[in-house]
Amino acid sequence: MLDLSWTELFFVGVLALIIIGPKDLPELFQIFGRFTAKLKRMYAGMQGSMNQLTKEVNIVNGKAQPGDESWKAFLPEDIRNLPADFMPGSMSAEQHAERRSKIDEARKQADEARKEQGNE
Repeated sequence: MLDLSWTELFFVGVLALIIIGPKDLPELFQIFGRFTAKLKRMYAGMQGSMNQLTKEVNIVNGKAQPGDESWKAFLPEDIRNLPADFMPGSMSAEQHAERRSKIDEARKQADEARKEQGNE
């Protein structure tokens, strides 16, 4: 990294003051500050993406820590919200279709209720 002592920083500051001038120096510092903030955000975003990718790879390879349930976040919402006593294959196709239609109807009613509340 840049290894600058206080003396060197002071020298760079005086040199910038002489070359750029006191009028434009604050504007230059603002531009430099925005640029470094943007770099920090980009770095943090990239680091977060890499951490997420590492978690996903560990889950796929079966190397997730015991008790770590972060893998559930990768499941679709419908599967995450299944009841605890759900048994795959325990519903017939007709029962499933009936349940799905009830859920869709409840969602429509909730949407209509929200719209009515928004209009009042």
